[in-house]
Amino acid sequence: MNDDERVQSHQQLMTGQAWRDWCDRLKDVGDSILTEQYPQDPRGRAEGYRFLTRLIVHAVSMEIEAADTQHPRFVRYETPFNQWGGPNPDNIYLRANIDPSATYRVWGNVAGVRQLIVSLNEGDMQLGEFGVFSEHSLDQLDVDADEQLELWISPQPQAKNWLASDPKARLLTVRIYQSDWDGDGAHPIHIERVGNEGAPRPALEPADVTYGLERSARWVEASAAFWNQYTSAGWQHATPNVAAEARPAPGGADNILYGACFWELTDDEALVIECEKPDADYWGFTIHTLPWLESGDFAERQTSLSGHQVHVDRDDRVRVVLSHDDTGTPNWIDTEGRPRGLLVYRWVWARNNPLPTSHVVAARSVREHVPGDHPRVDPSARALRLSQRREAAWNRFL
Repeated sequence: MNDDERVQSHQQLMTGQAWRDWCDRLKDVGDSILTEQYPQDPRGRAEGYRFLTRLIVHAVSMEIEAADTQHPRFVRYETPFNQWGGPNPDNIYLRANIDPSATYRVWGNVAGVRQLIVSLNEGDMQLGEFGVFSEHSLDQLDVDADEQLELWISPQPQAKNWLASDPKARLLTVRIYQSDWDGDGAHPIHIERVGNEGAPRPALEPADVTYGLERSARWVEASAAFWNQYTSAGWQHATPNVAAEARPAPGGADNILYGACFWELTDDEALVIECEKPDADYWGFTIHTLPWLESGDFAERQTSLSGHQVHVDRDDRVRVVLSHDDTGTPNWIDTEGRPRGLLVYRWVWARNNPLPTSHVVAARSVREHVPGDHPRVDPSARALRLSQRREAAWNRFL
């Protein structure tokens, strides 16, 4: 922002124009939820407006609360109550705004951490910013004897644990994998700009808030439209209830393969998905809602299963059952009563790429499509599992 732009932005906030413009833009996004491109039923309308509130929370956190690249901070997102873009419930997601010309120190304890990925990103795919410029997983980084990780982000090479920045790199993203919700570690990660160690943040200036309001409104506008278009296009090109091969996603990490199966089920139907056990350091299944691309109420309902949570049959094959009502099988995934949706499977650091088969069956006949020794889960056992899941989820996110 040059001096003239800063003076203008200062005036826009002081007169209240920046705030009025922001409110008007969000009002227009809210009005878009009423159009025929979005669900018209009561549940869809309610979820649509909640979706917008979640987008606003994330956008304001990133563009106002954590916008200062001189004094960066990590924002935790993709929690049970703040979702967008098809989050993995087995991940802790962190991101920080950075200045690609500066040097940053990032550190934290990684004792018990199963795996993590750190990457420098241009931005988000809904903004047309797909660049991934530097990326490392935990096993590629040096960790000291006390299990402390320290890495450096800069244009200039560093002695070890260096992420080379790029002029377009604006975000540092960290994904921490917790396949075992109770046992896998996920400790705080810290970031500091070199040269500003211990320096307090300066007083907030009007121009910075104007800039943050503009950027947050842009992010909400783009996100609300993009994920609706993205899921609609996916549905139009998919064959419902047929699983597709897993592959990397544009703008995503190279070592993550994403597979998809759009479902369309009646109340008395179930979708049985079967594949050989993935040979991967991490793998799992989760639903994503249409058109919001959220992962359901994964803290309260079994809308996902990690490789640690999945039952593998004696023939070394995985059989997942997707249905509206509990089928009494260990790998049941709850559709939350949605007649349509998207089941996504992720193979990460994978040495094979199993293609699942899928077929629709009568929900009452699911036992005929699994091995005879496939476990049964009665209502009391399911209630206990869900109670334990809820406790583990809130321990992870609170």
